[in-house]
Amino acid sequence: MKTITGRAVRVGLVVTLAAGVAAFSAGGAFELVLDVYLLCLGGVVMLALVRATQAQTAPARASQYERALAAMRAGPPEPGELSLTRDLELSTWSAFHLHTRVRPVLREIAAHRLLARYAVDLDGEAPRARELVGASAWELVRPDRPPPRDRLSAGPPLGELRRVVEELEAI
Repeated sequence: MKTITGRAVRVGLVVTLAAGVAAFSAGGAFELVLDVYLLCLGGVVMLALVRATQAQTAPARASQYERALAAMRAGPPEPGELSLTRDLELSTWSAFHLHTRVRPVLREIAAHRLLARYAVDLDGEAPRARELVGASAWELVRPDRPPPRDRLSAGPPLGELRRVVEELEAI
């Protein structure tokens, strides 16, 4: 409360000083300077009263908008099963989505399983990896797979993706 009053007094003194300088230099427009001075001083007093009132009242509960804004600032949720399910669903609609979103996950799974179980590097030992990975899965995880020519073409059906996952689980 003391800081609000102190700040209002300081701003009021600056306004008064500026009005005094303007009154001496304005010549015949003394009434205009006085009107502007009183208007500015009234604004300073009103602002001080509003801030003092806000400081005295209890903070209100956050509105629905403020809660939504805070949730947006918190960042995206951790990726989990639901986002992977959504990516699989979208990959059936778009071959480009399959290539950019689902394929890296499948490659990571295949690389980990090959390295952990057979000490085979997916990228470094492609011929050996091809022997260990099923045909459907290999088509998606092979290192030299190009992106789809038509980005808007449909991806494979869910049954084929299920077969790829089963083949990766069998490694």
